[in-house]
Amino acid sequence: MSWKKACCIYCIALAVTVLANIEKVSVWVDDRLADGPAPELARQVRRVRNVWRELGLAASSRRIDCALAPFFDETYKNTLACRDDPTTGKAEEALRERLDPNQPVLKPDQPVDAEGLLAVLSPPLSPLSPEGEEGAPPVAAPAAPRPAPSAAPADGPSLSAGKQEAPRKVLVVGDSLAIGLSLSLRRSLAEFESMELIEEGKVSSGLANPKYYDWGKALRVFLDKYKPDIVVIMMGANDAKYINVNEKPRPAGSPNKTWPEVFAMRVENFLAALQEKNIRNYWIGLPIMGDAPYARQAEIMNDIVKAECDKFGSSRFLETWNLLADAQGGYSTFLPNEKGVKIKVRANDKVHFTVAGGDILAQSFLAAMAKDVELRPKTPDAAHAPVPAAP
Repeated sequence: MSWKKACCIYCIALAVTVLANIEKVSVWVDDRLADGPAPELARQVRRVRNVWRELGLAASSRRIDCALAPFFDETYKNTLACRDDPTTGKAEEALRERLDPNQPVLKPDQPVDAEGLLAVLSPPLSPLSPEGEEGAPPVAAPAAPRPAPSAAPADGPSLSAGKQEAPRKVLVVGDSLAIGLSLSLRRSLAEFESMELIEEGKVSSGLANPKYYDWGKALRVFLDKYKPDIVVIMMGANDAKYINVNEKPRPAGSPNKTWPEVFAMRVENFLAALQEKNIRNYWIGLPIMGDAPYARQAEIMNDIVKAECDKFGSSRFLETWNLLADAQGGYSTFLPNEKGVKIKVRANDKVHFTVAGGDILAQSFLAAMAKDVELRPKTPDAAHAPVPAAP
């Protein structure tokens, strides 16, 4: 056999293998290339994936793939391909929209159930009720509101002061995790009346390197520019890498401070800008990480931020560590939904989360915010109703 024939057979075999595994290839390309060096290549791969899904052979391949998935702990399959085929024209149209090749990530099946969310959150449980814990909503519950310390201003928006009016402007700041969270919040907040989401995330940023991006200054600029009612913060994925888990504390009065001490001062300065303007804010903690040493650094990061949030009456730290963990509390790329079907919630880098993972975090944030402010779900004719004047 000549080398030309051998190369031809090899190329044909490679093309068939790639096509048969296009679901997995598409996910791999999206995770590594869609937001980076080759977005056009990722878009073309999604187009090939969609053409493959239209073929009759793809259905048989999908059934075989899904049948074999349990033998591999379902860690390799694209869960969307294993869902039931749409039975109505509307469902078919929704499926095609989710598979839009111009979308780098898979869209969720259903919009946020705003009315259902409020139904499980209201009426608010009395803090004196002995059954408060048993009556809590079934969604993952964030940390309870913390009373404002004595140093907090009396007229600040203390999270223990009862519900306030619905916010109009919600500002999201932070690193790439905040950008990912914004994708879910953008759709979630659209279910409520007169709420505007302002996204000001910055990739590869944090409080560790103000020379690259000074969040202390940037936040104050955003507060003056947008005048938000609520600020959502999610950052620390880059900052945690600077933490040395074996670093020994300095003696009292030492002019040299440890990195955790330096970072705590920067967090305090960051939150002080929000307290000065009496702006309610929620710091979304880092979720569990896939790499064990990095996970330990992220835990220390969460402890530092939580301690600083406790100092301010306007700040609340929301725990997310276990929201994206499996039943044993360990890291997992896939988690079962309410139907028991495993969905991908984490990206392949074991740090970021998918849209499905972002939806879980967004629902937890909405549950926390609904305890502090009045949220009004949109009515069917809300789009044509006049927007009420600002108080």
